[in-house]
Amino acid sequence: METDSAFPAHESEGFEGMLSQCPEMHEIFSLIRRIAPVDSTVLITGESGTGKEMVARAIHRHSRRRDFPFLACDCTALAPTLLESELFGHAKGSFSGAIATKQGLFEAAHRGTLLLDEVANLSPETQRKLLRVLESRKVRKVGDTAEHEIDIRLVATTNRVLAEMVKVGEFRADLYYRLNVVPIFLPPLRERRGDIPLLASVFLRRFCHQMGVPCGGFSPDAMRCMEAYSWPGNVRELRNIVERLAVLYGGLRIESPHLPPELRERPPDCPAEPPRTWEELRRLKRAMTRDLERRFLIVALERCGYNISQAAESVGMQRPNFHALLRSHGLRAGGGRIKSEREAMPDD
Repeated sequence: METDSAFPAHESEGFEGMLSQCPEMHEIFSLIRRIAPVDSTVLITGESGTGKEMVARAIHRHSRRRDFPFLACDCTALAPTLLESELFGHAKGSFSGAIATKQGLFEAAHRGTLLLDEVANLSPETQRKLLRVLESRKVRKVGDTAEHEIDIRLVATTNRVLAEMVKVGEFRADLYYRLNVVPIFLPPLRERRGDIPLLASVFLRRFCHQMGVPCGGFSPDAMRCMEAYSWPGNVRELRNIVERLAVLYGGLRIESPHLPPELRERPPDCPAEPPRTWEELRRLKRAMTRDLERRFLIVALERCGYNISQAAESVGMQRPNFHALLRSHGLRAGGGRIKSEREAMPDD
């Protein structure tokens, strides 16, 4: 969804660094323009890699708070006690190691925007304290008795379905309603395949430009493979793969043999040519079955927040069988996303 100032997109395709030809994305761009001037809380949902933080930054840049701080807090990066200190601040001596009073992000973002990234990971206690801040517009440092008024615009993101978490008691309903004032859902890249050639071409030109080499573009066959791939890591995965291609084959035309193995395995909905023999037809049938299995696994995991046990139960499978099927497709779930075992991807 990103673009680059060195290669400006046509006005009808780009918005605040985001690039798309998809009507759904252009509706989101219009929504950002409408909601940015007011201070309503925004909840941005979507899979990892769809550009949730970019949308949050675009909201800030179009708001009346644009000249004040935009601060982000990764709710998955810290233990609950440290996260509360990061958000609310702490008083000197409030815990071991608190050698000085610290200002939290709520105070530091005064008159600006605070982004809570992956808000679904907040502990129940932190959820309770966050709700109190949103209701009172006052924050109390850890270990302090005084409250301080804050003036911020809050934006939250998550790759999980908070409404489902509310149903099973994993997320407070009252906090969910406080956050979900203006919801924005970012569609995954596989649901806007028309953006794949646009994004891939822009990324390749960018990286070739940075390396000072000519941009040879993509062959039609290579681009067909890229358009047909499911992109579980979304735009982030596309960008990383294109960067790798630029590093390895910069200056050349990118052909299908240059692509990573998972992209070269042509999916059944995009064959090079129709099958001409019974054996080719049988191979295509096997490929179709395998592709459907892979998509079935990915959808089940996405709907259950990438929890393997819950995904297996939701589709009526035993967890060992579901896990074995995942491994047969070179997939694993962890850190709130789906990973490919064929590509070296560090654990979150």
